[in-house]
Amino acid sequence: MRIAYLASAAIPSTSANSLQILKMCEAMVGEGHAVTLLAPRMTPADEPDSDIVGEYYGLRLVPAMRRVKTPPLVGRRGLAWRMAHSARQLAPDIVYTRGVDFALAASWYQQRVVLELHQLPSGRLGPLYLRLIVRSPRCRRLVLITPRLHELLVNAIPAARRVETLVAGDAFDDAMYRALPDPHQAQRALGIAVRGVAAGYFGSVVPGRGVETILTMARELPEVRFLIAGSSERPSGELPANVLWLGHIPPAQVAMHQAACDVLLMPYQTRVTVQGKGDTVEIMSPLKLYEYMAAERLILSSDLPALRAMLDERNSLLLPADDPSAWVAALRRSVHSPDLRRRLAHQARLDVAPHTWRNRARTVLADLEGGAR
Repeated sequence: MRIAYLASAAIPSTSANSLQILKMCEAMVGEGHAVTLLAPRMTPADEPDSDIVGEYYGLRLVPAMRRVKTPPLVGRRGLAWRMAHSARQLAPDIVYTRGVDFALAASWYQQRVVLELHQLPSGRLGPLYLRLIVRSPRCRRLVLITPRLHELLVNAIPAARRVETLVAGDAFDDAMYRALPDPHQAQRALGIAVRGVAAGYFGSVVPGRGVETILTMARELPEVRFLIAGSSERPSGELPANVLWLGHIPPAQVAMHQAACDVLLMPYQTRVTVQGKGDTVEIMSPLKLYEYMAAERLILSSDLPALRAMLDERNSLLLPADDPSAWVAALRRSVHSPDLRRRLAHQARLDVAPHTWRNRARTVLADLEGGAR
């Protein structure tokens, strides 16, 4: 199929949603589809070309890219219409997007649309756009990131029950996580000095991600080396001496840095924000969850319903989100239990194996070929 993927995210950028978009585009190309990614033009100067974008995200198959200028007076609202117009010129079989405004604009240009939702839209216009798009005959399919999000959607908009809907969590890059070195080999390759066990966290440090819990663990367990990476925002205050702040790591290098850890930490709190806003604790499907499992390292995770979609007592240590002392005790236990680390990590790797980007793309695009545009 010819697919136009409409994205509002800056590309390249440090955001997780830009990574998810590029990995889905790569997977669609791998499945034999002709994919063009339309993304905002962020600067008046030349944007990074597709080869640079592919290198940054670690892509082996890079989609065609088009940059679309945001209209100066009407901003994102005008961008949606401009992108939809650009997509129509490509004569795609399907327009795929995560933006309800982009989906609505494409449907009004008579394009068949697949809309992927990671949360319900908020604000004054977002909910209205969603109500309109689910009533459009051009809305071919909805893709929801979790079953709970689907439940919230149909409760809020009963008309959404009439739209074909798939639930598909996030995924991981099988090639990137294949045959990773052991922690000591990865540490040597990266030039990271670690004596004993290394525990890593990869992600944002905004409220709700549990960085305060990690810093408490670091103060209580000086014999453990803590690696914190994936966010450009350094935590406020002085860091313990056994914490190595790595800052943002390009997506292409994340797997090797995760491999440098013996334990991977996911201390989500009972309220989780996205870019400091909202609360996605009920509906999240974090990229790091699938990456941690694929890295085949012991996972210490908050025991939250959304995370139990993939995690259980066989493949991880699940802990109270609001009890730092339990996290300290669990990490102390794992430091002295290499067999426990290996057993749970191996089970996690087996459990995540089907959840590749290629399999996800194949699922969300199944049976869409054919039909009038």
